[in-house]
Amino acid sequence: MKLFKFLLPLLLVASCSAFSLDALFSSEDKAEELPAEESAVEELDEEVDQEEESDDEEEEEEEDELESLEEEEDEDEEEDEEETIEAVALEEEDEEEEEEEEDEELSALEEDEEDEEEDELDEEEEVESVALESEDEVEEEEEEEDEELSALEEDEEDEEEEDEEEFDLE
Repeated sequence: MKLFKFLLPLLLVASCSAFSLDALFSSEDKAEELPAEESAVEELDEEVDQEEESDDEEEEEEEDELESLEEEEDEDEEEDEEETIEAVALEEEDEEEEEEEEDEELSALEEDEEDEEEDELDEEEEVESVALESEDEVEEEEEEEDEELSALEEDEEDEEEEDEEEFDLE
């Protein structure tokens, strides 16, 4: 049983893949293994350094990407602001043009109304002048008729006087 207690730990150690009996009994192998272990350590260090460098490069690339994205966002925001400013300016211009058009339409309507009023006044003046002319013509006609009547009356009076004179003469 004592032997079993002694062999069991040895068997467990021997079953482990990292342990070899050759390394336990030979000293030359140890000398050869040390440089191999150092080279393995160096390789691990190099791999770690490479990983760190690649991580650093990835971080720098990510930072660059973030910066470029931020710049793009800033540019997009500036473009959006410019577009909104242009849109507002265009809207203001459109509103001004509409106001000018409305003012022109109003002035055109006012001119039309003034023209219509002038036309109405001209028509009224024409009617008045025609009425005055017709009154003048009527007055002239009446005067002519009066003259003709007075001439006829005079003629009749003259004839009557002549008749009376003839009658008196007889």
